Amino acid sequence: MAKSKEVTVAGEHLPVETTRPSFMGDTARGQENVGTDDITIPRLDVIQSLSPQRKKNDPAYIEGAEEGLLFNTVSGELYGKSVIFVPVFFRKEFVVWKDRKSGGGFNGAFSTKAEAEAHATSLGEDFEVQDTAQQFGLIWRPESTPDNPVLEEIVISMAKSKMKVSRQLNTMCKMAGGDRFERAYEISSAHVEGTKGEYESLVVKPLGFVNEPVYRAAEKLYEAISSGQRDVNREYEGESTDSSDREY
Repeated sequence: MAKSKEVTVAGEHLPVETTRPSFMGDTARGQENVGTDDITIPRLDVIQSLSPQRKKNDPAYIEGAEEGLLFNTVSGELYGKSVIFVPVFFRKEFVVWKDRKSGGGFNGAFSTKAEAEAHATSLGEDFEVQDTAQQFGLIWRPESTPDNPVLEEIVISMAKSKMKVSRQLNTMCKMAGGDRFERAYEISSAHVEGTKGEYESLVVKPLGFVNEPVYRAAEKLYEAISSGQRDVNREYEGESTDSSDREY
């Protein structure tokens, strides 16, 4: 008689808690050799109707992912349909990538279009150059309080039709004057019916000035990015297979 196999789900009985237990201190042991140049900043993106995050058989699958939800490309956390964003640093670059369906992904970022096109040509067919606006900043976490802000570093990569949103944010920051990170903005998803189909994009709305703790945290991030110590996480770059991605 064949023995029945007992199937267990990985992590089903893992003794974890969602909040920090009281017996744990506030030290960072084990992180002594991790410097700012050893860390990348995750990206914020929006779920599309055909995003791999919605497909259960895809490694990128995220439970509960629905079109229009914003998410962290590294942790897979879903943020809902809007976040409070403090812009810190802007950089325009030309990204060379190959669609994931063609076995590709991120293949380099360049400061000029000529450099990017030369690199893409050297790689062969099926490589695309995209003008990409990298909006570095901080997200105000829901558990934050004015005296104790919980902030998360993030990059919003904007290409194609999302470049319009980037220009709007840049214009708002420029018109406001002062440091880029003096003010907070609401970034929300928006359903768009474009010439090539329907897709999810982003909209931006100004909120107001940040308080000093947020300003100081943003100032510190600005210094790390501008000095080259921190950069955007590239692992997710160019992975999307959505037909709507051709719109933006």
